[in-house]
Amino acid sequence: MTGFVDRQRATLLLQRVGIAALVLCAPEAFHYATGAWIGPAGLFRRAGAGFVVIPARQDLPIGVVVADFNAAQLRTAAPEMVVRSHPIWIESAPVETGSAGLALAERIEAGLASLVRAPDFSRPATFDLAGSVRQLQAMLIDFGLERATLGVDLDFVPAADFAAIQALLPDCLFVDGSPVLDRLRAVKSQREIDLLRQGILLSEAGLEQLQVDAMAGMRQGDLIALYRQGVATAAAGLSHLVTTAEYVTLGARAKGADARAMAGDPLKCDMVCTVGFYASDMSRNFTFGPPSADQAELHAMAERAFEDGLAELVPGNSLGHVYAVATESLARQGLRSYRRGHFGHGVGQSVFSEQWPFIAAGSDVVIEPGMVLAFEIPLYIDGLASFNLEDQFLIRPDGPVAMNRLSRRLEVIG
Repeated sequence: MTGFVDRQRATLLLQRVGIAALVLCAPEAFHYATGAWIGPAGLFRRAGAGFVVIPARQDLPIGVVVADFNAAQLRTAAPEMVVRSHPIWIESAPVETGSAGLALAERIEAGLASLVRAPDFSRPATFDLAGSVRQLQAMLIDFGLERATLGVDLDFVPAADFAAIQALLPDCLFVDGSPVLDRLRAVKSQREIDLLRQGILLSEAGLEQLQVDAMAGMRQGDLIALYRQGVATAAAGLSHLVTTAEYVTLGARAKGADARAMAGDPLKCDMVCTVGFYASDMSRNFTFGPPSADQAELHAMAERAFEDGLAELVPGNSLGHVYAVATESLARQGLRSYRRGHFGHGVGQSVFSEQWPFIAAGSDVVIEPGMVLAFEIPLYIDGLASFNLEDQFLIRPDGPVAMNRLSRRLEVIG
């Protein structure tokens, strides 16, 4: 299958909550389910650019409604899926290049005629939600789901679009399918694991470049450029799209982007490297020259809390339990009033590197083999340093396995 969906797990999750199918609208969910880009209509980030139907019944295929501009590519890339299309604003026409005696305009008109469109056919200014939903309705009828309970990714769908979808499909019962989608995506396929691991390898290559070449006097932008250079060098030849996002804090108090590093400055490098739309997340900490005694002790606190929490990051434990252990570790070290909202999160394909589930107070999410989690201990102390110690872990049946190889120590640079 071209997408990343585990159909067996999807069936179990959907049957558990009485949902006959997921109907997904978000561009990220579309790519997760199909392995394909939703197309330019998805850039508007409105429902109806495309739909993906994932039935609970495994004898039914995954169904896709996509813009006509992308439909042929999707049918070729995912022949096991049922594909319907709706028109968007982009006009295109086939043309015969070898037709002797016909002017180019005549050949283009012949190509348009071969599309067998209705005489009153016209294209919308962007895309037409009603037209897209009509294709969705036809697919639901084909699947026997025209009166079913459907789970929609309501954490994405605009309220006005949802109301329109409900009005156009009055016989369906729509419920929030976002929790099912979250749980489905929380356990990764091997291809997803490989992409997330590749992101960490590239990110660490960037940090190694930074660590070797960083010098006092450099601006924050210069330091980020070193990281990007290291990533780009390591990524040469990869077929996947690679992008980065850098959350860098330079100085005991955050400096402006044009400020220059000075001896004694701490540097937090919280780096996101995205490979094939899958965002990895990690963080390391440095000082320009030897750290002060307070900086060294602050980082040691983070290291101890990290080791304590990591020991509990095992299948069967809840994420809330891991959070409590990390909080208690900091309290034993004297930080009794420190209140961090979460100590890590899931990673994968999203508009942001942090996604559900979160290692947060009260979370009852049970750790499962196949999850990939970023575990972190951030200690941001204004006037001293902003440190964040973060690794990305694959959860195996016998416990967490780090995707990182760089030391978690506070390193001296410059």
